[in-house]
Amino acid sequence: MDLRSRHTVPCYARIQVIGGAVVVFIAALVWYGAISLNLGTVADFGAGAMPKALAILLFFGGGAVLVQGLVQRPEEAERAEFSPAPVAILVIAIALFGLFIRGGDFTLLSTPQLGLGVVGPLTVFIAGCATPERRVKELLPMSFGLTAAVLLVFCDLLQVTIPIFPGFAQDAIFSSLGVDGAIRALYLAYGGIAAALYVAFFGLRDDRRD
Repeated sequence: MDLRSRHTVPCYARIQVIGGAVVVFIAALVWYGAISLNLGTVADFGAGAMPKALAILLFFGGGAVLVQGLVQRPEEAERAEFSPAPVAILVIAIALFGLFIRGGDFTLLSTPQLGLGVVGPLTVFIAGCATPERRVKELLPMSFGLTAAVLLVFCDLLQVTIPIFPGFAQDAIFSSLGVDGAIRALYLAYGGIAAALYVAFFGLRDDRRD
C-alpha cells in the first residue's frame, strides 16, 4: 500500500472545506440580518449597503476557499484541528461588535451605543488574539489602522450610516465639529495613532543597502 494514502484527508475534515463553509454560513447570516435594510443607490448608499456588500464578499471568498479544499489532492490537504480557545475568542469579538456598536435592548441585557470608534479597534484586537502567533505590537497599530480605513472608505467617502461615537457623547461631538468634521478628525487621529505605534514598536526601517 502507498504510504501517502494512509495520510489522506477526506473532504469533510479538510481545513479549507470547513473554513470556507463557515465563512459562507456567516455571509448568509449577515445577508439575512440586512434584508430589511435599505440598499440605497450608487449616489446615496443606504444602511444596508455595507452589510450586504460584506456578505457578498464573504460568500465569494468563502466559496473560493471551499472549492479549493474540495478539489485539492487528498494527500496534500491539511486536516482541521478544532481548538476551542480561538473559536471562543472570535465569538467574543463578534458578540462585542454586534451588541455595542449600536446598542439596544436584547432579551437578557441592555447595551449602550459605543460606536465604531470604540468597538472597531477592540474587535480587531480581540479577533487578532485568536491566532497562536498573536503579537500585541502588531495588533495595536493594526486595530487603529483598520478602523481608520473603514471610517475613511465607508463613513466619509461612501457616506454609509454607521454609529461612530458613543451615544452619550455623539450629539456634543457633532454639534461642535459637525458630522463630516468629526468623522475626519477621528480617522485622521486613528491613522496617526497607528503610525506612531508602528514607529514606536518597529522603528523606521531602512532597506537601503550600502
